[in-house]
Amino acid sequence: MDALIDLTLRALGAVFLNRFGLGFLLVLLALYGVGSDWPGWGTGLCGALGLSVWVVSLWFGWRDSQRPSGLPGSAK
Repeated sequence: MDALIDLTLRALGAVFLNRFGLGFLLVLLALYGVGSDWPGWGTGLCGALGLSVWVVSLWFGWRDSQRPSGLPGSAK
Protein backbone atom coordinates (compact mmCIF):
# COMPACT_ATOMS: atom_id res chain seq x y z
CA MET A 1 0.00 0.00 0.00
CA ASP A 2 2.87 2.36 0.74
CA ALA A 3 4.23 1.86 -2.77
CA LEU A 4 0.86 2.78 -4.27
CA ILE A 5 0.68 5.98 -2.21
CA ASP A 6 4.24 6.87 -3.17
CA LEU A 7 3.55 6.26 -6.85
CA THR A 8 0.35 8.34 -6.70
CA LEU A 9 2.12 11.26 -5.04
CA ARG A 10 4.95 11.15 -7.56
CA ALA A 11 2.48 11.12 -10.47
CA LEU A 12 0.55 14.07 -9.04
CA GLY A 13 3.79 15.95 -8.50
CA ALA A 14 4.84 15.30 -12.09
CA VAL A 15 1.52 16.59 -13.40
CA PHE A 16 1.46 19.72 -11.26
CA LEU A 17 5.12 20.61 -11.78
CA ASN A 18 4.93 20.15 -15.54
CA ARG A 19 3.41 23.15 -17.34
CA PHE A 20 1.79 21.06 -20.04
CA GLY A 21 0.27 18.68 -17.51
CA LEU A 22 -1.11 21.50 -15.38
CA GLY A 23 -2.66 23.23 -18.40
CA PHE A 24 -4.12 19.94 -19.61
CA LEU A 25 -5.61 19.23 -16.19
CA LEU A 26 -7.20 22.69 -16.02
CA VAL A 27 -8.69 22.38 -19.51
CA LEU A 28 -10.09 18.94 -18.67
CA LEU A 29 -11.53 20.37 -15.46
CA ALA A 30 -13.23 23.11 -17.49
CA LEU A 31 -14.72 20.55 -19.86
CA TYR A 32 -15.96 18.54 -16.90
CA GLY A 33 -17.50 21.69 -15.47
CA VAL A 34 -19.41 22.35 -18.68
CA GLY A 35 -20.87 18.85 -18.59
CA SER A 36 -21.72 19.09 -14.88
CA ASP A 37 -23.54 22.43 -15.11
CA TRP A 38 -20.95 24.40 -13.16
CA PRO A 39 -21.41 28.18 -13.19
CA GLY A 40 -20.06 29.83 -16.31
CA TRP A 41 -17.46 31.86 -14.44
CA GLY A 42 -15.96 28.68 -12.91
CA THR A 43 -15.60 26.81 -16.17
CA GLY A 44 -14.38 29.94 -17.94
CA LEU A 45 -11.78 30.54 -15.24
CA CYS A 46 -10.48 26.97 -15.43
CA GLY A 47 -10.35 27.06 -19.22
CA ALA A 48 -8.67 30.47 -19.35
CA LEU A 49 -6.09 29.44 -16.76
CA GLY A 50 -5.33 26.22 -18.62
CA LEU A 51 -4.92 27.96 -21.96
CA SER A 52 -2.84 30.76 -20.42
CA VAL A 53 -0.49 28.19 -18.83
CA TRP A 54 0.04 26.68 -22.27
CA VAL A 55 0.57 30.07 -23.96
CA VAL A 56 3.02 31.26 -21.31
CA SER A 57 5.03 28.03 -21.49
CA LEU A 58 5.17 28.25 -25.29
CA TRP A 59 6.28 31.87 -25.04
CA PHE A 60 9.05 31.01 -22.58
CA GLY A 61 10.18 28.16 -24.84
CA TRP A 62 10.25 30.44 -27.86
CA ARG A 63 12.13 33.14 -25.93
CA ASP A 64 14.73 30.66 -24.70
CA SER A 65 15.25 29.30 -28.21
CA GLN A 66 15.99 32.83 -29.50
CA ARG A 67 18.66 33.43 -26.87
CA PRO A 68 22.23 32.52 -27.90
CA SER A 69 23.61 29.65 -25.86
CA GLY A 70 27.05 31.21 -25.30
CA LEU A 71 28.94 28.21 -26.65
CA PRO A 72 31.70 28.85 -29.20
CA GLY A 73 30.53 28.35 -32.76
CA SER A 74 26.84 28.53 -31.89
CA ALA A 75 26.19 32.18 -32.75
CA LYS A 76 22.95 32.81 -34.59
